[in-house]
Amino acid sequence: MTAPYETYLHMLVDLHRLLGPTRYLEIGVNEGHSLACAGSDTRLVGVDPAPLVGSLDHPDWSVVEATSEAFFREWDVVDLLGGPVDLAFVDGLHHFEVALADVLSIEHYAHPGTVVLVHDALPIDKPTSERDRVSVVWSGDVWKAVVLLRRHRPDLTVTTLDVAPTGMAVITGFGGSTDESWVRPAVEDLMDADYADLVAMGVDRSLGVRPGTPEVLAGLLPVGSP
Repeated sequence: MTAPYETYLHMLVDLHRLLGPTRYLEIGVNEGHSLACAGSDTRLVGVDPAPLVGSLDHPDWSVVEATSEAFFREWDVVDLLGGPVDLAFVDGLHHFEVALADVLSIEHYAHPGTVVLVHDALPIDKPTSERDRVSVVWSGDVWKAVVLLRRHRPDLTVTTLDVAPTGMAVITGFGGSTDESWVRPAVEDLMDADYADLVAMGVDRSLGVRPGTPEVLAGLLPVGSP
């Protein structure tokens, strides 16, 4: 087995190469470093309430200045992308209920070959996983979104790759049930959980942690992907 990806951005570059998505949606673009990982043949749409990206060396990109909640409520996602989502990267507000809502919103525009990534899925310790930022590296409590998807959506394959600095969840298997009646009570049930609770549950088991290597990533892609 080859060495793990150096960072999540290296993984993202390789995933674009492996998957060759026609349409890519990114929630939380900041300065555009992750947007820049896409190939030139991919249509890029980014969403951020305060984007810092000024320009991008890419022929087909746009950024919508909005929260993800407002974006999915007010914008025509298929029209913006030119079709359904092939690859999405969720890296917005680091609160689990927001990350979970983003994944479930993206699901409405997904197809069986869609891959959704969730950044900051593998917390380092208690300080970096607080809901209020108190550290330079901050994953927030995004890990709870992964726990809930693994608990309540067995039709999806949800795996967390151990890539620096705070992991990346890879979600596939879209096209099944979109029942969301479980969401509200599940979010309320996990709202007060913290890093100590994750450790008690078992980090690897609860998050489905696997090594962040090219071989593992390739094995997670939907059947029929390049």
